Amino acid sequence: MNTSRIFRVAALTLATALPFHGMAMGTDVFRNGQSKYGQPAAAGAPSARVVDVSTLKSLTVAYGDTVTFQVPSGMQFSWTFNGLDGLSVPVTKIAPGGFPSTKATIHVQANPLAVN
Repeated sequence: MNTSRIFRVAALTLATALPFHGMAMGTDVFRNGQSKYGQPAAAGAPSARVVDVSTLKSLTVAYGDTVTFQVPSGMQFSWTFNGLDGLSVPVTKIAPGGFPSTKATIHVQANPLAVN
């Protein structure tokens, strides 16, 4: 009987701790697989601005903005910043594979609809 209780407590502890494991590991995605920084913009979505990352050091964007990032060679991608607000994200974390490396950082402003 005592062994059964130990197993129940262990199972409950494990079930409670697992959701926090991802946060402790510093993962950039939620449990549903979505990025905490937002998402790639839908094809044809209008961009708030187009920036050249070869000269960019940092950029502040409003929550929900869509920004197109490009390099002089013509390669580009667009991202919508509608994940968590108030974060800073290196462009390399959201850029697709093959996009040239950059040290640029994007600062996402607070969501004006969020209630504190």
